[in-house]
Amino acid sequence: MGYEPRVEIDLAGAGKQVGRVVFPLDEPFQGRSEIALPVCVIANGKGPAVSLWGGNHGDEYEGPTVMGQLARELDPAAVEGRLLILPAINPPALQNRSRTSPIDGKNMNRVWPGDRQGTITERIVAWLADSVLPASDVLMDCHTGGDALELIPMSMSHHTDDAAERARITAAHLSFNAPLCVELRLGANRATAAGCAHERGLLVIGSESGGGHPVSPASLANCYFGIRNTLAHLEMLPAPPAPGRPRHATRFTRKWGHQAEMLSDSDGIFIPFRGLWDEVEEGEPAGQIIPRDQPFEAPRTLHFPASGLIAGRAARSGVAAGDVLYWVVRDAEG
Repeated sequence: MGYEPRVEIDLAGAGKQVGRVVFPLDEPFQGRSEIALPVCVIANGKGPAVSLWGGNHGDEYEGPTVMGQLARELDPAAVEGRLLILPAINPPALQNRSRTSPIDGKNMNRVWPGDRQGTITERIVAWLADSVLPASDVLMDCHTGGDALELIPMSMSHHTDDAAERARITAAHLSFNAPLCVELRLGANRATAAGCAHERGLLVIGSESGGGHPVSPASLANCYFGIRNTLAHLEMLPAPPAPGRPRHATRFTRKWGHQAEMLSDSDGIFIPFRGLWDEVEEGEPAGQIIPRDQPFEAPRTLHFPASGLIAGRAARSGVAAGDVLYWVVRDAEG
C-alpha cells in the first residue's frame, strides 16, 4: 500500500479554502479505510505563516472548537499573512475521546518527528513535520489537561539562551495574555510537536486552556482570545474585541525537565491536600493514596518533591501508577 497522504487542498493558495489531507490505513478501522485531517487555509498579503493546531490529544476539545470558529469567522481580506488551521491533527484519538490513538496506541505528542513508513500516528506526524512546519514561521499548538488534569490556563514555550529570541518569545506570551506562562527546558531530541518546532527555529506558543472539566465559556475564551491576541501581536489581524475580563498580569514561571511532576507510584484513590495556585514547600504533605483493592489499609501520605506554585492537579480521584498528581512550577528568575 502507498503510504503517502492525499492532499486535497492547496496549502500555498490565496483566499480561504477548506479541504482535507487523507491518510490510507493498512487495515480498516471501525469500517474506515482512511483517516482525514480537516484543513483550512486563509491567506492574504505578506505577513507571517502561522500554523494553528488542535486535537493533538483526543480528550482536549477547546482547540478544535475554537479553530473551527476562527475558520468560519475570519475574512481573508482582514488577514495579513497565511493561516494554516488544523483543528484536529489526531482524528482517531478525537473520535475515540482518548489521549492516545485507538489504532496504534501511540501518544501523538511523543513520536516526533514521526516516520513516513510507520504507524498511522507516526505518518501523520511525519507529514506535519515535513510539509507543514517548513512552510510555517509560527506554531500555536493548543492543548488542555484533558480528562486527567485540571490546569491553570497558561501559555508555554521552550527555553533558549539567545537573548533576542527570548525577548521575542516573551513579547508573544505577554500578548497571549494567559494568567500563567510556563517555560520548559527539556533534553535534546524533543519528541513533542512544540519541541520539534522550537528546534527548527519557529516561534512556538503552546497553550493549556484548562482541563479536567467539560468545555466551558471560560476555557473557550482563554483559547480564543489567546490566539486572537497573538495574531494581532504578529500584525496578522486587527486587535480582537474586548474580552470582557481584566487583562491578566502574566506570571512567568519555569518547569525544568520532569522533576516537578509529582507522579503516583501506585494504583489507588488519591486524596489531594492542595489546589491550583497554592504555594507549596518541598517535603510538605501533598495528599494521600488508599489502595483501591485494600480499603481497610491505612492511607499513605505523599509529599511534594519540590517547592513552588501548583499549576496542575489530577482531575480524577482514581489514579494509576505513573499518573500525574501535581505540576509544580517555580517563578522565572530575572
